Amino acid sequence: MRLRGVLRFHWARDVDEALSLLRAYEGKGAILAGGVDLARSARTDIEGLIDITGTGLSYVREDPKGLRIGATTTLSELLFHPLSREYAGGVIAETLRLVAYPALRNVATIGGATVSAHPWADIPTMLVALGAEARWRNEEKEEKASVEELYKTQFRGIFREAILLELVLPHWDGVFVFEKIGRNAGDIALLNVCAGLGLREGKIAWARVAVGARPERGERLPWLEEMLLGKEPDENLWKKAEEEVKERIKVGSDRRASGEWRREVAGVLVRRTLARAAGKAVK
Repeated sequence: MRLRGVLRFHWARDVDEALSLLRAYEGKGAILAGGVDLARSARTDIEGLIDITGTGLSYVREDPKGLRIGATTTLSELLFHPLSREYAGGVIAETLRLVAYPALRNVATIGGATVSAHPWADIPTMLVALGAEARWRNEEKEEKASVEELYKTQFRGIFREAILLELVLPHWDGVFVFEKIGRNAGDIALLNVCAGLGLREGKIAWARVAVGARPERGERLPWLEEMLLGKEPDENLWKKAEEEVKERIKVGSDRRASGEWRREVAGVLVRRTLARAAGKAVK
């Protein structure tokens, strides 16, 4: 724990109060929900912690726009909620089972995972693939953007002055699957992939593929998605997809894995996820 300069703790009764407190600290306040990333934060300037777990942002709801997930919903709550377990072929539950361990999932929140968005993290890759929309508020107004577009901005600066309210996951006529490789069951990813397919009359009507921990944050592969459209799903197509990924994906090296290794594994994981998604889509 590095937060040795904290002077005050606040329990916000609603989002308005939390935002007012955040502004009052003039950059030296921090929002607290699960606190997993905050506990290991390198920041030494935080004077006030503002707990938002009592602001009514813990929920999983279905409406015409899709699945709405409140920002302070814990990963365990989301994992075991009936709506999330049914969504898009069960990809939320499939992903969350591979995130850390139950003790950590009991406190970590979906909002925290979205805002921290570590390059090696699994949840951002899933959200990008699913086309999730983020909604947040600052003291002036409420804003929204796709998670994919949000991650192309200086998003951490946004949440120094704003609070993430919820994520909206659109309805999909098809299924998604998730795969990752780590050193052990609870390890952070060396590479992860989330892929989804929709079939119509035996051919691929839409495709979404995102690869993360490259070691950069999860991004979609639009050139691969376009290649898959209109094709009949079979092993030859998956093999071609694997070869295309190995040829074109942008990867790098870090202390955990080499770029060469990631390139090979990315092709294999993409082939595997596409094949699994197609198999689930026709059942």
